[in-house]
Amino acid sequence: MPDSGRPSDEIHIGDRVAYRLSTGESARGIRGKVLGLFIIQNGQTLADVEWDNLGPPKRLNVTNLIKA
Repeated sequence: MPDSGRPSDEIHIGDRVAYRLSTGESARGIRGKVLGLFIIQNGQTLADVEWDNLGPPKRLNVTNLIKA
């Protein structure tokens, strides 16, 4: 079943997020809180995420996240 999360361009510091799979659905059980947002040289935005459990890297592109 597709996740009802909102698009990543709406992610802000303090938001609870889930890791988004390539299918657009959230990865089961991979949730965290956005601690910071960083725009890198090529214009992409990276999020610094504190994950509830071990999971994806701490910092990744916001396009890989959806609001939880």
